[in-house]
Amino acid sequence: MPSGNWEASQLQAVVFLRKAISAADVFTAITGDGPETQEDRPKEGVRVQTGPFLGGSLQVVLNPVRVDIILSPAGGAELIFAPQTLGDFETKLEEFVSVVRKWLPNCGLPTLRLSLVAKALAPADSMDAAYEILKANLKSVIVRPGEMRDLTFRVNWRAKSACMPEGYLNRVTTWAAVVFRRQAGQLGLPMVPVGETHHAYREIDVNTPAEHAEELPAEQLLPIYEELVDVVVSTAKAGEQPL
Repeated sequence: MPSGNWEASQLQAVVFLRKAISAADVFTAITGDGPETQEDRPKEGVRVQTGPFLGGSLQVVLNPVRVDIILSPAGGAELIFAPQTLGDFETKLEEFVSVVRKWLPNCGLPTLRLSLVAKALAPADSMDAAYEILKANLKSVIVRPGEMRDLTFRVNWRAKSACMPEGYLNRVTTWAAVVFRRQAGQLGLPMVPVGETHHAYREIDVNTPAEHAEELPAEQLLPIYEELVDVVVSTAKAGEQPL
């Protein structure tokens, strides 16, 4: 379709902390199962937990200022020679937000801010076709397929919020056309190009205001999170949304 057949390349929820907490088993609380690997760095206050989940790889990173919950393709978020994705964007986003939705209200974290980040790739037959996808999604930029190269566009069009006292959410989107080149070769010899794939790239980062300085009430975490989800979904469907 002109606006792109988008596939999720990485999904991320972030809980910004008002104060540091002791090491917690967030991975098990979210998935119901223990992590495959766990790395603790007590002097830094860091815990990294990783394991298979939702057809990909879930990583939970806890440090003194934030908790990151990141779902990536099992082979990594992006490989230069062979981009991997989690699958259909809408399907994987719903799966991811559903598990976070169940965990968040009773997570017990001293939460200052929330963020939901969704990265996606839309395959294209050529670089010009990737620019056609960008053209269908961008409204405040004149995109000229066949003429433009190296376009990266990033903008914050704020969205209204009924839950945050500041009255808005940040809606930061990043758009680009990217190419992944496959190479092959023998040990000790130069690599030889064997093909390339073209994609449109989209990142949607919806987050609560950075200036918010008070801990969010536990009963407000889910309503705020639902606002984040709604803005990500609407932006994915409509493209860039200028005020």
